[in-house]
Amino acid sequence: MKLNFKAIIIIFLVALLGSGLGTFGVMSFYNRNIENGKGHSDIVLNEVAYTSIEKGEYTKAIEKAYNTVVEITCTVRSSVSSDFFFFGGGTTESTSAGSGVIFSSDGYIITNEHVISGLMSEDSLKVKLYNGETYAAKVIGYDTRTDLAVLKIEESDLPYVSFADSSQLLLGQDVIAIGNPLGSGISCSNGIVSALEKEIYINNVYMTVIQTNAAVNAGNSGGGLFDINGNLIGIVNAKNTSTMTTSVEGISYAIPSNTVTRIISDLIENGYVKDRAALGVRVYTSSSFYRADGVVVSEVIAGGSAEEAGIQPNDIITAIDGETVTGYGDLSKILDSRNIGEKVIVTIIRDDQKLEIPVILQAASSN
Repeated sequence: MKLNFKAIIIIFLVALLGSGLGTFGVMSFYNRNIENGKGHSDIVLNEVAYTSIEKGEYTKAIEKAYNTVVEITCTVRSSVSSDFFFFGGGTTESTSAGSGVIFSSDGYIITNEHVISGLMSEDSLKVKLYNGETYAAKVIGYDTRTDLAVLKIEESDLPYVSFADSSQLLLGQDVIAIGNPLGSGISCSNGIVSALEKEIYINNVYMTVIQTNAAVNAGNSGGGLFDINGNLIGIVNAKNTSTMTTSVEGISYAIPSNTVTRIISDLIENGYVKDRAALGVRVYTSSSFYRADGVVVSEVIAGGSAEEAGIQPNDIITAIDGETVTGYGDLSKILDSRNIGEKVIVTIIRDDQKLEIPVILQAASSN
């Protein structure tokens, strides 16, 4: 069959026009889908890029509190048992890494007393802020009974915490711990209030603390425990890691903010806690001097209550007003319940003789 040349040309042009129209239709459909957000990889990327994430309660609380928490480092002297020294024990230098919380715009900082305990030189005491700036710090005051200390850096216009009323805390409420765990820099963890007014015995002292399951580690000491509004409810100071037979997680403690605010004003003004009844002695807390029947007096403070009453170094205090004393914790707990000017009966052992000595308690003059 013979094809007409004109017919061939017409068929070719019709096919060419149809192909063009089909291509145009497909591209138009694809472009419309892109405009309507129904495309493929490009559109997914655009959706991700332009999606805004709403800030939650934790984010807002951390934004408020984060810049008020600082890193603290210093060189301290630590006791070493005789197991590690051929000549009967000794001391060694080490770096203490902890945390602190700024509580005034002019550079006052709260931390734990145990973070700076054994400080060898104030020249080694450094504070690193949220912006990476590092400052020399000085110790304003400290209190071993509450494990609190106040430091000062020379700076102004600093972010600082707002305090919550720790007496209003509820079991199960959300909390955020912010600190310097393992000396690795400031980070955050969250949890709940696990227990209120928990009494613990730590570092030879009884303390009433907040318990939380927020994750904390060495280095968090002195950092903040905050509520979901970013307000300070406590200063982190301890973690329970084990019992005699079991490894423990999720049991951490903080000094309540109401205790903190009560103590820091005295530390700033006096360097110690004023108007606290004191016996006027120092006692041995080293295991080398532990006794089952009491605590051994290491020093009698000149002009203090004990000196006036006739208590001597090496006397063994076994009771106060009939309450048994088996360690420094017992002694401090009993004295915390007494008032300045109150008379107590101190039971001691001296040269294997039991004596009962009346003592009029005076105000503490220092730690």
